[in-house]
Amino acid sequence: MKILQTILILLAVILPLGAESLPVVTLDEALESASENNATLRMQAIALNQTLRNENNYVKDYLPTFGVSISADTGFTLPSATVDKASFNGFGLDLGATASFSYALTGNKITGNASREISKAGASLEYESAQNTIETAVTSSYWTLSTYDIAIENAELSLEDRRESYKSTLEMYERGMVDELTMSNVEMALNNAEIALRQARNDKDLAMASFKALTGLSGDFQTEPLPDTVMLSLPSPEELFTDYAENSVSIRTARNNLRNAQNSEKSMTLNQYMPTVSADITYTYGGSVSSKAQMTAAAGEYQDAHSLTGKVAVSIPLSSYIPGSQADENRKAASDAVDTAAIALQSAQDTLLNDIRSSVMSIQQQQSSLGMLESSLTLAQRAYSLAEEAYESGLLSADELSDSRTDLLNAQNSLLSARLGHLLSSYTLADNLGIELQELQDTYHITEEETV
Repeated sequence: MKILQTILILLAVILPLGAESLPVVTLDEALESASENNATLRMQAIALNQTLRNENNYVKDYLPTFGVSISADTGFTLPSATVDKASFNGFGLDLGATASFSYALTGNKITGNASREISKAGASLEYESAQNTIETAVTSSYWTLSTYDIAIENAELSLEDRRESYKSTLEMYERGMVDELTMSNVEMALNNAEIALRQARNDKDLAMASFKALTGLSGDFQTEPLPDTVMLSLPSPEELFTDYAENSVSIRTARNNLRNAQNSEKSMTLNQYMPTVSADITYTYGGSVSSKAQMTAAAGEYQDAHSLTGKVAVSIPLSSYIPGSQADENRKAASDAVDTAAIALQSAQDTLLNDIRSSVMSIQQQQSSLGMLESSLTLAQRAYSLAEEAYESGLLSADELSDSRTDLLNAQNSLLSARLGHLLSSYTLADNLGIELQELQDTYHITEEETV
């Protein structure tokens, strides 16, 4: 039986048995675990909830002030020069309650609702940005782990092939059919194959440790295979920017920052020029009961009193109209902040457009490389098939067959690396556009008509 067929049959039997002993963690499960366990994301979620709670709490601004007061008094009159004996003076009980409401109409109050909405939007965008960062890291690590599994399998195939070559060459060397140099080269090739397999396993172990730290997963598990490659037919970067820019977290964040700066400028302008109107209303209830003799006929009876007071004040900030005053400087600083935020928005738009251009270019180059690598793999498979036939006919040495097999495995690894690069570039483009990878692939995949 041919060496390739023998190895493939053994792997088909052995690898699934080992794989069945390990649970499969899907990408969705890894993302969910990261959302639950990642410390940065959890702290960001707490900050988001705190902002939403504070900005939705209108009670603290408009809750009236309530108060209750109770006082009691009593006492004795002691003997003195004018009093023959001690006497009890009775008791007195005073009850009181107040309710007051105070409100000042200022520039900050006029822009307060807009400030609340902007603050909530900003907190949500910060959480979304943190979540996207974690999702990108987890997704990239997950797909990279998937390629390590295949790389290890290929390294195991290469090592097995080199062992067969070494065994065959050693037999010929012992019979004097090959020289020492050929034997040394075969032995070195075997040693390199062992090193390559050990390195592939070490690389996966390091990647797995990083992945577990990122997601909070533990134990042994395996990942799903790398998703199928979806070739894309993309419009120009400028068209993609026009269609999707407002979905981008970076653009939405920059635009929200601009809104916040504009709202702050409005507040500062109102604070500088608008009179402050304040109103205070207070209701007071008081009552008392006493057994004191000095209350005469009213002794022991409950008496109450009510009062309602209010005032309205208008404060005109005359000093704020003077150029160079603190209020004037605050307004100018707020105006400068608007200009800065507008520049930051334009910069974010330019950066996004450049990122889209870079991703589109990478995808186009990778798709061109994928076509060539697939052709190279087909040629390598054909060459190895012919090498096997020559080996079976005694026209090719085991070492030469191993070299052909190495070329085949290298072609497979190169294609796999290119598939991973194309997938990550597609994911990056989708993330820049603020859409899911699946939406990008469904919208712009190359149809059969385009392929023909």
